[in-house]
Amino acid sequence: MLVGREAERRVIGRLLAGSRAGSGGALVVVGEPGIGKSALLEEAEGLAGDMTLLRARGAETEQDIPFAGLLQLLRPILDVRSRLPTPQAEALAQAFAMLPGRPAERFAVYAATLGLICRAAEDQPLVAVVDDLHAMDRPSVEAVLFAARRLGTDSVAVLLGSRPLDSPGLTAGITELRLGGLAPEATRHLVAHRGLTEGQMSRLLEVTAGNPLAALEMSSSQDRLVADGVEHLPVPGLLAEAFGARLAGLDEASRAVLLVAAAGALDRPDLLGACARLGLDADRVGTAERAGLVRLTRERVEFLHPLVRAVSYQSAEPEERRAAHAAIAETVGESRLDRYAWHLAEAATGPDDAVADRLEQAAEASTARGAHAVAARSLERAARLSTDTGRRAERLVSAGEAAWFAGLTEQAVPLLDEAARLTTDPEVRIREMALRGIVAARSGSLSEATSLLASAAARRAADDPDEAVLLMAEAIYAALYLCDVPRALSVAGQIEAVAERLTSPWARGLAATATGVALIIAGRGGEGAERIREGVPARGSPAGSEDDPRWLPWQVLAPIWLRDSGDARRLIDEVVASARDRVALGALPFLLFHLARDDATTNRWAAAEGSFLEAIRLAAETGHRTDEGAARAGLAWLLARQGRESETRECVAAAAGICEPSRINFGRAWLLFAQGDLELGLGRTEQATEHYLALQRLLEELSVVDPDLSPVPELVECWGRAGTPEPALATAEAFHRSASAKGQPWALARAHRALALAGADPAGNFEEALRLHAATPDAFERARSRLAYGAWLRRERQRSEARAPLRAALETFESLGADPWAATAAAELAATGERVRRRVTGADRQLTPQELQIATLLAEGRTTREAAAAVFLSPKTVEYHLRHVYLKLGIGSRAELVERWAADPELRPRPVGPVGDDPPGETGQADP
Repeated sequence: MLVGREAERRVIGRLLAGSRAGSGGALVVVGEPGIGKSALLEEAEGLAGDMTLLRARGAETEQDIPFAGLLQLLRPILDVRSRLPTPQAEALAQAFAMLPGRPAERFAVYAATLGLICRAAEDQPLVAVVDDLHAMDRPSVEAVLFAARRLGTDSVAVLLGSRPLDSPGLTAGITELRLGGLAPEATRHLVAHRGLTEGQMSRLLEVTAGNPLAALEMSSSQDRLVADGVEHLPVPGLLAEAFGARLAGLDEASRAVLLVAAAGALDRPDLLGACARLGLDADRVGTAERAGLVRLTRERVEFLHPLVRAVSYQSAEPEERRAAHAAIAETVGESRLDRYAWHLAEAATGPDDAVADRLEQAAEASTARGAHAVAARSLERAARLSTDTGRRAERLVSAGEAAWFAGLTEQAVPLLDEAARLTTDPEVRIREMALRGIVAARSGSLSEATSLLASAAARRAADDPDEAVLLMAEAIYAALYLCDVPRALSVAGQIEAVAERLTSPWARGLAATATGVALIIAGRGGEGAERIREGVPARGSPAGSEDDPRWLPWQVLAPIWLRDSGDARRLIDEVVASARDRVALGALPFLLFHLARDDATTNRWAAAEGSFLEAIRLAAETGHRTDEGAARAGLAWLLARQGRESETRECVAAAAGICEPSRINFGRAWLLFAQGDLELGLGRTEQATEHYLALQRLLEELSVVDPDLSPVPELVECWGRAGTPEPALATAEAFHRSASAKGQPWALARAHRALALAGADPAGNFEEALRLHAATPDAFERARSRLAYGAWLRRERQRSEARAPLRAALETFESLGADPWAATAAAELAATGERVRRRVTGADRQLTPQELQIATLLAEGRTTREAAAAVFLSPKTVEYHLRHVYLKLGIGSRAELVERWAADPELRPRPVGPVGDDPPGETGQADP
């Protein structure tokens, strides 16, 4: 019976009750060894009653076996796999080595884990219990946590037990229950049957600090409670000492058998086979069971506690441990390659190329199952066992690549650094530089990324110019985030140097797109837009691109930067849908960020917010800090324009925490713009001016001359409101010259608004601004110009003429949810003498970002299960959100949803051309 822990049991009871009622959730119980995690989880299993129970326990000897823990957990419900979407079902089968096929994307396996658990829970409420999570193989840990974070209206409870993790961020988003020691009275009750004196009891309470397992172990040997110095040991040390004493009480033959089990022969057949090869009697494990060190089932040997296993293994001599591993390797054989290779490595006495080869083969098999973390460990071990320095460096690069794919950036970089110190092989050096550049671009120093990618591309260009162009394009985009214009132009020059030798239409299209991006951020917008447009007709999927997520983002950048109408824009949605269907989460944060930024410059702000939030969540999970910082900055700007002050400030702080140390200067610029727009919208002109001037100084420091990032039109407006127009006209004229050099309608429209606000032919410049706005889909900027024009007309006593632009501005601001701007437009309109009726909140603003996202997927024709798979939720959670959509929109069926989406311009899928009744056009905005 569990002693104490009443509060903890209540927490678990509420979790289980909620899951039975259709409110899924997860809890991770964290504490030191022996603190009672396992006992609490066993108590939870008893409380589960008739719920489907899934159980698994991590084991350090299985950390190099891909998805060993996940298979242990999901085995009872694998028959439900047939009800999963095909890509998920296949990914799970490949992960468990049940099905051959192309390499499984690790997030496809994670999504399949969520799907399988939730499908099983449709039949009966389910509880999944994982003990010793810290000792489980990394792919299994990530799969379980991925699913645990996404439980919504599912009848699922996930309970995890773990020591404090080396990477505490792994369990972010999951409620944590941290166990401390038992209260003194509970500890007394626990050991009451041991007959301790009061002095012994006091000493016990002092040295164990309420650790239940330590209390039980120490009380079983009362003479140790008076031994000198024991109180200075940490509790795990006390436990190791206690277990060591129990092990010492076994005979030598029993300890030898227990060592074989501790070395990894936990399955009874493996134990029998390995012991036979060592001339041991496997039945002697029963002695250890009678001593309370292990528990025997029909299939396995289960150690009482991980420390029992650790002490049994570590107390043996090195040659005894190696002999045990060799015997296990011979027993499991090459048919179980991952176990075979790992035990061979443990048995090795020094570098051994044959064993290294086996480890590399095991790593290849792990990669094919999407277990990149396991592959990284195997490849690193293979490198350590390699006698040839060149092979060691090559395997270290491969290990770094696998660690990067596994999201283990902190492990990948040292491996690549070590390889760089060892290798003289040009091919290995190029791989190492390119990979370090990509890692730095997504998670580290953008400056380092640009240099590494450009250098790797220069070396690759000699033998594979098409591959080199991809590296050069990545370098230009790193330079874009860095706002390093000279470096972007330098890399564009590298592209020009290899352009004649490009062989595929894809590479030529990519070369044109990347070069165009570099020219645009350098202020040569007209030339840059033309270069991007040149590449669009030549684009096509490169060989093997369907399996290589590196190519996905580049398929959408041309239409996003050009913002063209027609088929090129439809490609954006197609690529994002493809990435969702393939569960290509490595590419999705980048894609979703660009999709969100694109939507934020149309009238689809609610959709933009949903994409920004999803990009942030997935970037955090995949370790893509650059994408996370950029997405947070983009979201801050969007929230600022809606006047959501507290949310904006929180978002700015979170984004700055990433953008500033990582020098994501594009993001830093957006954050200053966001803060300026927030203050200007709320009427705090002085504060807005400070932020805009800070942005101007930052752009000057960075030598960025692109007018699309310039706050001059906003500054001119601030000066006008403050009654200090002196610098406005000269500044607006200089900005107009810059915008004219770029030659794109978005920049020119803002320039003409600035001239009008500065007093230069206001009527003519406002009219010209609105004409140019008609060629862009940016509803907010057009409404800003209409508001400014209407306000000027009213001040000129042309109240009748002022009403039309003011009405249009008010309607747009209200539809976007730009509340401070709508209030200003309404006040201006009322000042013309018109009675203003404020609009009721639109349907798109009633829906949460996730509701809007789900409703859009369903309205576009996906089934509930397909939509659930696309957004990594369960079908029940999708149905829950759909009920809220129906309620908020006043509809009752899928057919009505489709009708509503087709009829309402604020809800329909992303426009393929400019918004409203304006003619089609384009813009060369530099912000992607």
